[in-house]
Amino acid sequence: MSGVEGAALRLGSAVVGQVARTWLGRKRTEVRRGADLTDLIGFRFGGLRERDRRGLHRRLDEVAEHVGDRLEQLCDREFAALPEHERVAALDAVADALAEADLSDTALLSADLDPLRLAGQVRRQVPTEPGAGLGEAGRALFDRALDDGCAQLVHLVRELPEYDARLAEESLRRATAVLAEVQEVLDRLPATSLEAPSGTDHDEAFRRRYLDLLARHHDDLELIGVSVRNFRPRTRLSVAYLSLTVRGNLPARAGHEHWFPDHDDRARSLRAEAALSLARRTLVRGEAGSGKTTLLRWIAVHAARGDFGPHLTEWNGCVPVLVKLRSYAGRSLPRPEEFLAEPGCPPTGPVPEGWMHRQLLAGRALLLVDGVDELTTTERPKVRRWLDALLTSYPDTRIVITSRPAAAGTKWLRSEGFTTVDLEQLTPGDVREFLDRWHAALLAADTGSLPFSRTEVEQQHRALLAKLYARPHLRSLARSPLMCAMLCALNLDRGGELPRDRKSLYEAALEMVLDRRESLREIRSSVALEYRDKLVLLQELAFWLNLNGRSEIPRDRAIVLLAAKSAEPEANLDHLIERSGVIREPAEGRIDFVHRTFQEFLAARKAADESHVGLLVDKAHSDQWRETVVMAAGLLNRRGRADLIDGVLDRADSGKPRLRRRLRLLAATCRESAHDLPPEASARLDGAIGALLPPRSRRESQSLATIGDTMLDRLPDDLRALTDAQAAATVRTVALINGPEALHKLSCFAEDGRPRVQVELTEAWPLFEPESYARSVLADAPLFGGA
Repeated sequence: MSGVEGAALRLGSAVVGQVARTWLGRKRTEVRRGADLTDLIGFRFGGLRERDRRGLHRRLDEVAEHVGDRLEQLCDREFAALPEHERVAALDAVADALAEADLSDTALLSADLDPLRLAGQVRRQVPTEPGAGLGEAGRALFDRALDDGCAQLVHLVRELPEYDARLAEESLRRATAVLAEVQEVLDRLPATSLEAPSGTDHDEAFRRRYLDLLARHHDDLELIGVSVRNFRPRTRLSVAYLSLTVRGNLPARAGHEHWFPDHDDRARSLRAEAALSLARRTLVRGEAGSGKTTLLRWIAVHAARGDFGPHLTEWNGCVPVLVKLRSYAGRSLPRPEEFLAEPGCPPTGPVPEGWMHRQLLAGRALLLVDGVDELTTTERPKVRRWLDALLTSYPDTRIVITSRPAAAGTKWLRSEGFTTVDLEQLTPGDVREFLDRWHAALLAADTGSLPFSRTEVEQQHRALLAKLYARPHLRSLARSPLMCAMLCALNLDRGGELPRDRKSLYEAALEMVLDRRESLREIRSSVALEYRDKLVLLQELAFWLNLNGRSEIPRDRAIVLLAAKSAEPEANLDHLIERSGVIREPAEGRIDFVHRTFQEFLAARKAADESHVGLLVDKAHSDQWRETVVMAAGLLNRRGRADLIDGVLDRADSGKPRLRRRLRLLAATCRESAHDLPPEASARLDGAIGALLPPRSRRESQSLATIGDTMLDRLPDDLRALTDAQAAATVRTVALINGPEALHKLSCFAEDGRPRVQVELTEAWPLFEPESYARSVLADAPLFGGA
């Protein structure tokens, strides 16, 4: 007999001994400490013949063996990796705890014959800490075995009849039959445990129902930017989704032809699906509107349907759970049993007890965590602690978590085993495909209420493609899915009159959804709000959210805010939720913006309208205010714009080097919208931009590229004086600026044979017209330093 087998049998005997005390010995205090089964039988049935006592004893031993077998199977099934001596120690500790505990009929009834409550009583009754001295895995076995033993004890006690001591002879006649039936009872028991206290009979049925509901819930996609006559066209995400490109230091795997085989230590670009397949834990970073949330929803839909393609085949069969961090601002993050109560989770009905815990324990759960950046800086550490606790308990859980780059560095979750990737800007090919999918999705929507004909949609689709090809400033705007969607909507609405920068783009989008649509279509409403009134109310909500570092506002708080600006705040709030297409009520009593960038822009409008320049300067270091500061730079008047730039640069000049560079990058990004500056402020800003040159990283490249074509004159035509990192970042900056002049400058870099330069030149290829780029830049390039 192995050590584990013997320990399991001793534990089975301890369980049966407690059953026997309940049946034969009545209260614990009536039975001598340490009395064995023979003593107990004699205590209850003093006049029995020896042969009958032995028969009863043998039956009880058989039950003990059966209980021991079940516990041994538990060890073999779930704790096989635990060394034998630790398994033996854990089972012996449970046997000792049961032997010491008072589990009389009174104790059982006080626990309501609930196995888990009974196990809790055992833990409290043992003088020393139960399982003391065991390691983490041994303690886990102790807890499992104790709960399993208590579950079997309770089931046995429930089956035993009450016996009158005066009917001992009749009791004995029935005893053998009763204990034989106990064996049948044990055979019929569900496989209960701490993980499945009520069994697992309904797990698969619930899983099918949950996955079906989840797939349908997240596959429903609203086309942002189109809202007419209280009708918002919807389509299927699985149809409209555009595969995104990410970049990161990713482990190599055979078959991924996108990689450069000689440079596995370099960051590389590939499609998101391929990148996600390389790690169980991934942090996906992306700027506003880059498609982070849409990516998570796409993953949830395909995981629920089990129809992932070749890259993510291993994820088929996973159980996706989408957790929106914005819902947990100011409160604790959810425990596993609360995952299905998420606001973004469809109503599932009754959930089998412990179901989510079992999915996590089996490694089937796919946790999709959205929006680290939507929590305040002080709240973000709790996300790491929460993830660490989850992964300690459920190490096989797959996790994808998203954030804006400023809120989570590339090394933020490295110690937790996460790979970090960054969502890339859309390539020209991506933009064309996005436009195709957007217009196709619009035509596939319920066109019965759509105020456009099929012919008009197709004509405007072709016209937008032509405008993007002919106008560099529009191409520079079409860098993210959100911006592309807004350009599509505005082009369809305006028939060709499109904005030149982000600030103008958002102004035009808000005018379209809040005013022009209803006035042009003569939509009538019981609530009379002018366009300016709507902006004022929405700005109040957005500014409060920004000030409080939140993405959602309680409905009652929103009504209080609007009451300061309108006579009918509740009716106006309902009108904006129903008709604006800008805010919504995702869960009862909670209001948010359909996209956070609308919140940031409207907060910037209020800051500009009320000249909160000092506040903007004070918040300039915060990643939660970055976009608001940038947009406010374009919304303030000329003097206010100069004060903002000067204030940010004053803070930069007096700050530490890291903060100094960060604030200068912010000021440089403001140049995109701050076209008209006084000469002194403009010169100072140009000096700050010059101090950032040459760029040193991809993030700096993205910020500097927003300045546009004027930046090209500041960048060198020869990279030889630059370090590898500076040279690579310079190439990236030029590529992101794009256009004919950028193409010419990249051709000047082509002969630089450094691997990092050649990688950047190769990866810039999709950003331009392929044939022209290959001829102008790549034709004579010594790729990978081969020349």
